[in-house]
Amino acid sequence: MEAGDLRDQILSTFDTLPGQLQAAAKRLLDHPEDVALLSMRELAKRAEVPPATMTRLARRLGFDGFEPLRKLYADAVRGRPDTFKDRAEGLLARRDMDGDAVFVADMLAGLAGHLQSLSDPGTASTISRAADLIVRQRRLFCVGARSSYPAMHLGSYLLSLIGEQTFLVDGAGGIGVDGLRSLTPSDAVLALTVAPYTRDTVDAVAFASERGAAIIAITDSLASPIARHAKETILVPTGTPSFLHTMTPAFVVVECLAALVAAKRGKSAVAAIAEAEDHLDRFGSYVRDRPRRKGRI
Repeated sequence: MEAGDLRDQILSTFDTLPGQLQAAAKRLLDHPEDVALLSMRELAKRAEVPPATMTRLARRLGFDGFEPLRKLYADAVRGRPDTFKDRAEGLLARRDMDGDAVFVADMLAGLAGHLQSLSDPGTASTISRAADLIVRQRRLFCVGARSSYPAMHLGSYLLSLIGEQTFLVDGAGGIGVDGLRSLTPSDAVLALTVAPYTRDTVDAVAFASERGAAIIAITDSLASPIARHAKETILVPTGTPSFLHTMTPAFVVVECLAALVAAKRGKSAVAAIAEAEDHLDRFGSYVRDRPRRKGRI
């Protein structure tokens, strides 16, 4: 068995696991490096479960104990090349200097590592497949709340400019989810939420799944409640030296999706953008530089 096969096995049984085993399994899914490098006791501590739970999970997954499971992850880590993301995480861990400048530098280094990780071939392929799905489906509903809302607003706006039939489920007046009543299997839902996962988004995705809509999840874990319903799941890192998580990678994913959809639409996207520009000009939406009058500066 390889680490990828084990990940698929965990995901297929995740919903059937008891609460503590789910917490342990989520740690394995989200932090495979920890499994390879930390002691079982430390791994359990970070998962906030007793050490015995890690052994129980290993046996539930078909291993004689935790050590064979750990070895599987260790072999996978040894076979993986060093990446810029790994180096950026090392920089964040260093934190041996004080002061605003160092803090800002650490934040920017972490973000640079996060953005670099999005160019991983697996992630890039997932984003491409998600763009194909948007092109194939009739309409796109964009769902996101709280810190996830701005990125979904941007995605809905950018995609509408290139002619996509997009609908932002924004909850204005408490009736946002009413727009989901018309969902059909010919529609797609682009949903974004990261831990702690917003209930409105989770419920909306569950409803969309019941209606047979194709779901694209942008989230931070394969164990995320929206990932389990998704046809395509794009993972975005959120960690920073701050107490706040970052949504910057989510914004970048949304912009990549819009650019890819435009490229796949080709001439129709160009025509839609030209029409949008004419409409904006008609209403004077933007301030334009006016020619200077002769003799004035």
